[in-house]
Amino acid sequence: MKTVKVTTDNIVSIIDVDFDDNKDIQRAIGGGYFETVHTTRMHAVFEDESLIMIVDESGRLKNLPENMLGCVLYGTYNHGNPIVGDLIFARIRGEDIVGLDDAEKLKQYILQLFVGLKEE
Repeated sequence: MKTVKVTTDNIVSIIDVDFDDNKDIQRAIGGGYFETVHTTRMHAVFEDESLIMIVDESGRLKNLPENMLGCVLYGTYNHGNPIVGDLIFARIRGEDIVGLDDAEKLKQYILQLFVGLKEE
């Protein structure tokens, strides 16, 4: 299923991910265990309670570079804990993580809203 990926190089792209396959999710973010992140700020920006970021759970231990968009959406400037590594977006439906029906729309919205991001 389609989703939006944002790299630490500030590149925004649409990729295919099989959200039923944890290894495919891991591949999309660069490997390793992953965690889901949803913040009040994300809800305010996207007006979508089901939208989440999927990030590398041990990215700080791996010394991955910060993800600018992830840090903004996570509120790093408030608490100092950054989002590092590449991230992808998904939705929560019940207990499932699913892709985006509107990946292109979300990609364009992100590119318009956040200065410094580039389209792949």
